[in-house]
Amino acid sequence: MDNHSLVTDVALSILGAAALGLPAYLLRLPLVLAYLAAGLILGPSLGLGLVRDPQSIATLSEIGLVLLMFILGLEIDLRKLMRAGRAVLINGVTQFAGCTGLALGMFYLLGYQNRGNDYTLTYLAIAGSLSSTLVVVKVLSDRLELDLMTSRITLGILVLQDLWAISFLALQPNLDQLAADTIFLSLAKAVFLISASWLAARYVLPHVFQRIGKQPELVLVAAMGWCFGISGLAGWMQLSREMGALVAGISIAAFPYHTDIAAKITSLRDFFITLFFVALGMQIPSPSMGVITLAGWLTFFVIFSRLLTVSPVLFILGYGSRGSLVPAINLGQMSEFSLVLATLGVSLGHVPRDFLSACILTLVASFLISSVLMPKVHVIHNFLSPWFEKLRIREPEPVKEQTDEAERKVPRIVLLGFYREASSFLEELTRRHTQTFLQDVLVVDYNPETLAKLHERNVQAVYGDVAHSETLRHLHLDKAAIIISTVPDHLFKGTSNLKLLRTLQDLAPQAMHIVTAETIDAARQMYAQGASYVFIPRIVAAHYLVDVIERIQSNRLDAIKQGAEKFISKWQETLP
Repeated sequence: MDNHSLVTDVALSILGAAALGLPAYLLRLPLVLAYLAAGLILGPSLGLGLVRDPQSIATLSEIGLVLLMFILGLEIDLRKLMRAGRAVLINGVTQFAGCTGLALGMFYLLGYQNRGNDYTLTYLAIAGSLSSTLVVVKVLSDRLELDLMTSRITLGILVLQDLWAISFLALQPNLDQLAADTIFLSLAKAVFLISASWLAARYVLPHVFQRIGKQPELVLVAAMGWCFGISGLAGWMQLSREMGALVAGISIAAFPYHTDIAAKITSLRDFFITLFFVALGMQIPSPSMGVITLAGWLTFFVIFSRLLTVSPVLFILGYGSRGSLVPAINLGQMSEFSLVLATLGVSLGHVPRDFLSACILTLVASFLISSVLMPKVHVIHNFLSPWFEKLRIREPEPVKEQTDEAERKVPRIVLLGFYREASSFLEELTRRHTQTFLQDVLVVDYNPETLAKLHERNVQAVYGDVAHSETLRHLHLDKAAIIISTVPDHLFKGTSNLKLLRTLQDLAPQAMHIVTAETIDAARQMYAQGASYVFIPRIVAAHYLVDVIERIQSNRLDAIKQGAEKFISKWQETLP
């Protein structure tokens, strides 16, 4: 009896991705390439045919697309984008419009046109204009360059590319009926979806999340319900489900819970996205010469179009040769979002399957080239410097970058969890130092009421479940000088101060780590693990109580009592 089932196919897909992912990681190659290769080997077209039902894997992987779009939306802060400066806003328009125009002209001359229900030329223009957030963030993060001016420009352009992609997603299902009334109807549906989501996020969801904020698991379930609800509504309105998920994410991106939600969904997203790329690899047919040729031209366009549309604009804006060259090279790869659009285009009958194959080959080639060029971008600039000098392209005079106050002032002290001990600690800190000292403190907690009170006191506070390692990873704790956990183990869910200490040592090895212990044995373990200091509340209380007893024996009880009453009367900490 054959026991082969969907579970078997999923298991083979994940095992194959893991087996090829390890050498890719060791060779510092994008993991997406390993997943595509796994699908190619396991699939029926060019591989061993071990996965018998590739279509089921592809259907299951659609969940990954929805989650990917949702998390992308959560990471798009429209208010911050509006403050990003003219370099991002201007380049975000000129890059996409310029690349689209260049692609239409170049590929038209190469013989690609829109004919009947074939919209290859349009898809080439859109797919070739988008760059990979996944590759850019990974490389810049590994090199600790996310905070550089050129990196912020790069990431800002990527965010605006996502917004352009949303616009195309709104039109994509009706691309074969682009009469004026059809375009108007599609845009009207998109406007309605965005407006309804915004109104719900503005007037309904805050109250819902406020009530359930103390239960991080329920916050996660509610957020995913919101994601799939808006995604389903978009599908019902004959819009892209992926667009609905993106809108759902953007609508709650300003919520204090967005970082925690994104962190917790990341693992689930990664699982399904792995299946998505493995499923794509299974769909790669034996490449014809036409597919290879198109992939070659598309790879050439993706790399050099950025130099033509990004560098000149940044140079005109006064960013000099280096500031103009680096973002252009950073953006020199095809986006995984382009594969999403191509996949949807194939399913809608807008483009032939060979187009998707060419996009996959372009993705692989551009990822490999970009992975080599991005780490060498400063070497490339130094090599080209003599030519820049001959062309009178020089570096501008140093200017002080304008950043948000939160970006200029990195908190030195981070409080993970805000229970009674942390509340008292913050009050004592306030009493001993000036109010401006609180700008050096960041509190991470998942109680919305507590966060609101902290904000009233002008204390930096963000929503997050500190028991979740991905939440801590998103907080950039490597910039902190002191990280403190005053939450006792019995209040933690899924972790302990010892486990937390080990995580913090990986994320912020340069910081001092203060953790809390309830037993002496636990404190000894934490010191052995390398804790800077272990806070044991009962021992601290015992020291203070012995001092009080000794003063009472010296017949100073009245003075002690009066001092304590006066002290308590002026004590106004966050938690009563």
